[in-house]
Amino acid sequence: MVGILKRRGGAVLATALLAAGTIAGPTAAVAAPVPSSPTILPTQVVINHNVTFGGGVPVGGWYSLSVFPSGSFNYSGHMHDSGAPSYNLAGVCVVRFNNGTAFVFQTAGRMHGTFESGSRDYNWNSNGTNQSIRDAWQASGGGWNASCNSKVNADIGALVNSTIQGVGYVAQVIAVVG
Repeated sequence: MVGILKRRGGAVLATALLAAGTIAGPTAAVAAPVPSSPTILPTQVVINHNVTFGGGVPVGGWYSLSVFPSGSFNYSGHMHDSGAPSYNLAGVCVVRFNNGTAFVFQTAGRMHGTFESGSRDYNWNSNGTNQSIRDAWQASGGGWNASCNSKVNADIGALVNSTIQGVGYVAQVIAVVG
């Protein structure tokens, strides 16, 4: 499941599942951009994604990003290295509201394999409130687009830039978690 957008509508709560594929490369897992709906204002942006890597990379896990009209957010996840070599993870989610303001949520960490001492797991949980999210949500009427990418042994800066390009026109970029 890549994304769920909860929408309000009187006594009925409709849930739309937005499906997207994962691009499997030797070191990449990508969640495709998630389109927004201009007719029904969302009560939250929720992106959930299971991550697997192709090319024999023994790393997998999940991440979740929730963003709310109040400006509050939660970006969390878990990755596990089940192989012999160690890996560095770079993970990025970008949420762009229809007013052109994009918010970057990113994480980076190391998972140790059999050949190196240390934890095989990398976990993160970042939450808070950002006034700029609330302002952008209101200015755009809640319309949004999102893109998320994960890579191992990659440059986080390049991953952030390519993920920002995946959400379309951006007038302003605000780093929220970094």
